[in-house]
Amino acid sequence: MQSAVGGFSLINAMNLRRRLDAFRHALRGLGTFAGRGVHPRLQLAAAGCTVGAGFWLKLTAGEWMAVVLCIALVLVTEAVNSALEELADELTLERRQRLRRAKDMAAGAVLLAALASLVVAGIIVGQRL
Repeated sequence: MQSAVGGFSLINAMNLRRRLDAFRHALRGLGTFAGRGVHPRLQLAAAGCTVGAGFWLKLTAGEWMAVVLCIALVLVTEAVNSALEELADELTLERRQRLRRAKDMAAGAVLLAALASLVVAGIIVGQRL
């Protein structure tokens, strides 16, 4: 199996296949995230508005880095929150104290990310006033 033809082996082809499959699954996850629920759509709409405002304000490279990181932080925490809620709901739809706490903590992480992003936006916009 290790015989190489032109520097390409069957093992490398199998590894490439696994990597492509992983990438495909990740893209499917992003599509699921974007297409489910009102919160992910609101976060994506807010990200789009933020990018538009950034072009309008002619942000510097450093400001763009801060904005992109804030957008990523909010979207990542929202995606993790959504995934945790899906998993908890798959386990049981009964009201369980520990699942409620886990869901609340994940939602709190999204809120913290959004508030931190608002502070960054306030700093960026405040400099222009």
